Amino acid sequence: MPFDGTDFAASDAVRKIDRVIELLETEERWCKGLLKSADGRRCILGALQDAKAGRTLEASVLRAIRDITGQRYFRIPVFNDDPRTSHALVMTVLRSARHRIVAGEVAVPSGDSAGRRWWRHALARMLTGFPVSDAEPADSGS
Repeated sequence: MPFDGTDFAASDAVRKIDRVIELLETEERWCKGLLKSADGRRCILGALQDAKAGRTLEASVLRAIRDITGQRYFRIPVFNDDPRTSHALVMTVLRSARHRIVAGEVAVPSGDSAGRRWWRHALARMLTGFPVSDAEPADSGS
């Protein structure tokens, strides 16, 4: 629908992912192990936070990580800090996430719904015992 706010949410998400890409554009601007280093380098999550895009883009970035690497990471910092993750891979993931947002292939949360969705997922993880780490759930043996 033309006035349902979805176009605004998508354009806002594109603006935010562009800012994240800009913040991490060169290898000298990216780091592992810290949100933001003393010399201004950032990890992916640090760039998402600085672009005020964490809740808006988290699902899109995680999906791009899974699509590009073939591995399921449940938290962006674990992917960022993985010894196999390079700056080139980070940029490939971010550009893929941007492409999917522009193409309308991913739902982009808008407004307060993003915050409610995040809390709903966090609560579900706590109640079901689903691990927050990136490890796959352990086989219960049943």
